[in-house]
Amino acid sequence: MVAHLSIVTSVVPDIPDVPEPILVRADPSYLLFDLCTRSLLVADTYNGTIIRVADDTQRRIATIDSGGVIATNRIGGIALAPDGTLFASRVGYGQAGAILRIADGRVEELPRVPTRPWRGDLVYADDRLYATQYLRSSSGPFEGSIVEVDPRTGACSLVLDGFLHPTGIVKLGTTLVVADARQRAVFRITVAGGRGVLRLQLAGEVDRPEALCACGSDSVLVTTYDERAGRGTVRRIWLDGHARTVAEGPWEPRGVATDGDRVFVAIKRTGRVLVFSLG
Repeated sequence: MVAHLSIVTSVVPDIPDVPEPILVRADPSYLLFDLCTRSLLVADTYNGTIIRVADDTQRRIATIDSGGVIATNRIGGIALAPDGTLFASRVGYGQAGAILRIADGRVEELPRVPTRPWRGDLVYADDRLYATQYLRSSSGPFEGSIVEVDPRTGACSLVLDGFLHPTGIVKLGTTLVVADARQRAVFRITVAGGRGVLRLQLAGEVDRPEALCACGSDSVLVTTYDERAGRGTVRRIWLDGHARTVAEGPWEPRGVATDGDRVFVAIKRTGRVLVFSLG
């Protein structure tokens, strides 16, 4: 059974693009802001590259191969360890799902990660990875779950199941926050002993939630998209359930990241990362 929190949402008017969005040589999907180097990591969903953007410089730091699958969306998410090691998940399409470790220019698959699940987002916390995964049939995603992954061996253990299409994931202390695109909801999960022991719904009836990022110690940013209206939204949701709209407009958002002052939003098929004030 899923408990529900009451939500109080405040809405601000449309916030326009900054005059000069970040233009990237990529179809940006997932984003991660590296606080140590003050740079933005951008995953290119189409060709599998990961680019580091620092000021006016863009540098490719890795390429994730397709695993032999012909597809236009390779990368499910990226995560960064405190020592600078980067991790990426390969979607895999039910055949070549993987989690890869990227260090010193080398890209290697973690050996014990099952290849059948479709791989979604991942986050590094407490010397381990937490990842979303799901299966897929002609009727859509199903049997979604959250797993804990050993970043050295790739050994996976179940944290919590009962999802349909889990996408974004964030860890705040002992709490995991997970977006489920098919359930149109964002969940808060209390973790103890490597298992999810309590699941609360932070937000429901959300237009296709996808990416998440931490925003301080008690809230997250989530991107959503209303396909009928063709409008994207970035919302800030606190762990107590109240929420605020940060930005919205006629664009389809993918990844989201923040440096504490600005919010970066990857816009699908535009080669642009929009930048907004966190406010």
